[in-house]
Amino acid sequence: MKSSETESPRNQVRVFVGRKIEAIQNAYLSPTGKSKGARELAFLRHAVTRKPGDTPAIWGLEFEGMPDALVGRCDDPSPGEWAVHAALTLYAVHQQSQSIPMHQWGREHGLGQAMRQLVLCAADRYESLEPGELPRRFAALVTAESFSETMHYARQLVGQLRRETIPLDYALLAQQFYDLQFSEKANGVRRAWGRGFASCCLGEMCGQEQASLPEND
Repeated sequence: MKSSETESPRNQVRVFVGRKIEAIQNAYLSPTGKSKGARELAFLRHAVTRKPGDTPAIWGLEFEGMPDALVGRCDDPSPGEWAVHAALTLYAVHQQSQSIPMHQWGREHGLGQAMRQLVLCAADRYESLEPGELPRRFAALVTAESFSETMHYARQLVGQLRRETIPLDYALLAQQFYDLQFSEKANGVRRAWGRGFASCCLGEMCGQEQASLPEND
């Protein structure tokens, strides 16, 4: 990978969040680090509806080591801070009480692909969907008109994915949350989610654990 000085901010978000979550996840899923990981996840979950920086207990998790290009310069959180905070806190909700990693690298674990997998794995719940129709909360998320509205529906979707133990690539999701805050990039994010949902090769993945392999830029 490129050095943080030459990477674009959107890629710095992806790398930063991926490293942070891997550290928390590895601790939580290990016998020796479980109590530390559980404590960090609890602090993050409690901050899921708050703004970046509003919860002192997670300052170290969301700000320590953050690339300078992502750090805000005024009182309001920067797009980078929002993307990092959103991904970390949603991951904490997703990983709660799970014994397998809910962050897994790879575009096959994108949000659109995960929602397609949810429809396949919980077919009885979505049997009324017409072919190509989006689940109600996913449709609300992709048409949300503000980042706060997006986060509202993202929290609901993560809860549904957690119930079916369907993982996400939270580093990729953080990058997409960053892009979503810029009008010239937002439609590209939505297209990626739509393409992922339209994919039809995930049926055999239902209920199976997937290998966690980093994807190169």
